[in-house]
Amino acid sequence: MYRTIYQNIADCIGNTPVLELHHSLVPDGKRLLLKLEYFNPSFSIKDRTALGLVKAAMASGKLKKGGTLIESTSGNLGKSLAMLGAAYGFRVIVVIDAKTSASVIRWCQTYGAQMEMVYETDKNGGYQKTRVARVRQLLAQNPGAFWPNQYDNDQNPAFHYATTGEEVAALKADAVFGSVSTGGHLCGISRKVKEKRPRTTVIACDVEGSAVFGGVFHSYLVNGAGLSWRSGNTDLFLLDKICTWSDQEAFSICRLLAQDNGLLVGGSGGLVICGALAWLRQKRSAAKSVVAVIPDSGVNYLEQIYSDEWLAGKNISLLDQSELEERLAAKPFLDAEDLRDEECVAQGQLVEQGS
Repeated sequence: MYRTIYQNIADCIGNTPVLELHHSLVPDGKRLLLKLEYFNPSFSIKDRTALGLVKAAMASGKLKKGGTLIESTSGNLGKSLAMLGAAYGFRVIVVIDAKTSASVIRWCQTYGAQMEMVYETDKNGGYQKTRVARVRQLLAQNPGAFWPNQYDNDQNPAFHYATTGEEVAALKADAVFGSVSTGGHLCGISRKVKEKRPRTTVIACDVEGSAVFGGVFHSYLVNGAGLSWRSGNTDLFLLDKICTWSDQEAFSICRLLAQDNGLLVGGSGGLVICGALAWLRQKRSAAKSVVAVIPDSGVNYLEQIYSDEWLAGKNISLLDQSELEERLAAKPFLDAEDLRDEECVAQGQLVEQGS
């Protein structure tokens, strides 16, 4: 018997399942819970983000049936917005880049979205800033169009605070792990978790090459994680620790869990699982149970992460379990508080120089 009969595909978003990972990489007596966001309709946590942004825009009158929405994305948010455009009756223009997989492009087009491809990188080698520049051009060409601006729109973390955060906070865990790009889902979740379980540690997992937490940006292969800058929705005061992982490490854990557990997760999920496993395995952590928020499905990357030919073409060699164990044991975790202090000092110096 069906518990609920939904009236719109958007109603199927949320309330995703939680799976306990049973694998020899999880230490005896400890638990790793995976919040599987790829059980949303388009296989990504971005369904939640898109729904929050669209609902707020429709409620305010910024987006109406028959209107136009334009957004920059590395892939998943584009699918989600295209799906909602079809469900609610508005036009969607998705600005993507050369890293976006062919399957994601076809997916968006199938929903009726118009695709705008950006080929040029910015001076640091990233695509995000050139995508945003193209969005601004398209807004000028389409008067009245709505730009959700997932990077700085506070409705992004607010929706995750009210929904995803409630689901995660209901789980008994010592730490919560999530990936960062715009920062929306992890910071929204963190705010709720810290209200309900203030002793819980929240740890952000990023990809090497990202400049979200400082450093020089360089290109990387993981989709859906990292940025060439820190967006307004990444609040350092809602994060406790930070760890970064390479493409090789993230992809290796993805491939290992596919073969050992039948789990098919995206590269950003690989980052998060690496972080959670490292935290459970290292002596510095007293955590007995942690939650890892898995953003999307490996279905999106069958021709990339799960293709031996693609990996070889990118000069990525997969690590075996023993090599992964060594990396997990040695991985440093940075204190977000130290980063906040460093930035406060830097800002103070700038103020003094300007005075």
